[in-house]
Amino acid sequence: MSANRRRHRVFFTRHSEYHLRNDECVGVRDRSTGMWMVDHAALRLHALQLPEVPDSEAWLGRRIQFWGRASDVVTSPVVAVGRPEIDEVGAYVSQARAGVIAEQPCPRLQTCLPA
Repeated sequence: MSANRRRHRVFFTRHSEYHLRNDECVGVRDRSTGMWMVDHAALRLHALQLPEVPDSEAWLGRRIQFWGRASDVVTSPVVAVGRPEIDEVGAYVSQARAGVIAEQPCPRLQTCLPA
């Protein structure tokens, strides 16, 4: 096992943030509104190829391809790579879809969940 235990990364494209835990997309947020997208096609899909954690910056300009049984998603080019804020991890949309929402979720998550 790698000495680096960091599992979460954020890949920024021009319009979206793709939050990944290892290679699984666990949240997608619109960069202009800051709202989590609960119905984005990339949610819960796995990336086919990703850079190693120390080499994440080498991914700038490339696209992430997510694979799923029913669909594939290809992002626009990555413009930045980072780590999520600690409070964002508990508010990931994938946790809401699975029925496991943190005790104090991000308020923006509540406003975009379907009734």
